[in-house]
Amino acid sequence: MKISSRQNPWFKRIREAIREHAGEIVIEGPKAVSDAIAAGWTPIKVVTRDVDFSSEIFDVLAETKSPQNVIGLFERPRVSIGALFGRETSIVIALDGVQDPGNVGTIVRLAAAFDANGIALLPGCADAFGPKAIRASAGAILTVPVVSCTAEELLAFGWPIVAADTRAEIADPPFRRAILAFGREGSGLSPEIAKAARTIAIGMSHGMESLNVASAAAILLARSYAQR
Repeated sequence: MKISSRQNPWFKRIREAIREHAGEIVIEGPKAVSDAIAAGWTPIKVVTRDVDFSSEIFDVLAETKSPQNVIGLFERPRVSIGALFGRETSIVIALDGVQDPGNVGTIVRLAAAFDANGIALLPGCADAFGPKAIRASAGAILTVPVVSCTAEELLAFGWPIVAADTRAEIADPPFRRAILAFGREGSGLSPEIAKAARTIAIGMSHGMESLNVASAAAILLARSYAQR
């Protein structure tokens, strides 16, 4: 029977996952849902427009302007922070208070493109499993390990930290057994990470003072990958 009431438990559960993305997350679109299943994610529930949910209540849930007719509800992946440090031939990316979910999702995509071990989300970051970040990752969230942790937990592994900073000297990024950190748009790194990090800058025209964090990440991660 097609569901048409906003009081339906499945409607409420999916809406809560979209808003909170805590224990459960939502992936939208037939390709994205099928890719998640192919990657080994087991859906809790898959609903389709005009089959399972009426158009009216499906469109309330859909995050995109042009609904893609399929929504999948999944358990949020849980990865231990140790999984980020299991391979010493590449690097870990740390996002330190990066608040824009589009930037977080784009950097998840870059992590996949340039073979980083995974991403550590430090306090103040947008959630990589929020709907906007998932869309910006273009499917990379399915394969890139992402862990929320504190600066203390990150530093405990003993890998050196290199951070992007426009005021530093121009230098190559690390390519193995290191953490490459990117700070909050505008205010930069937290005191804990800033104290521990060596900073490097990207060479660019004198007419520009800085780059968007995702643009800076693209340049540095590409250079890191090239060295490997």
